[in-house]
Amino acid sequence: MKHPHRPAVLHAALRFVITSEMPSEHKATLIEVLTQAIRDEEAAELRREAAARSQGEWQEPEIVQLKSFLQGRTATSWQHADECVMQLATQLRRDPVSVRHKATELGLGIAVDYQFARQRKQVRGE
Repeated sequence: MKHPHRPAVLHAALRFVITSEMPSEHKATLIEVLTQAIRDEEAAELRREAAARSQGEWQEPEIVQLKSFLQGRTATSWQHADECVMQLATQLRRDPVSVRHKATELGLGIAVDYQFARQRKQVRGE
């Protein structure tokens, strides 16, 4: 039963089971199974959206958020760089690799890659 209206069908089936007259032990089991199927369907949809988004083109609001978060920041360690990337990846619901790549592409690599920050520090003689 894989078709585009699956979530609606599952919700309708759940409503039917809840309102139907059947033995309570069967009813409880069917409610539990349908509820889990609905949750699984919603989780799968969220994963599909996140995967499409992480591989898709960056939207202007995402770029603005990335720039405003990283502007003026310099990674002080590998851990600090990774924490910045992970925080942004969570906020933007994107893959950490794509966040690091986009930041570097926009000239903000020193905030998300300690190697860039270290090289810049050496060039400045700090």
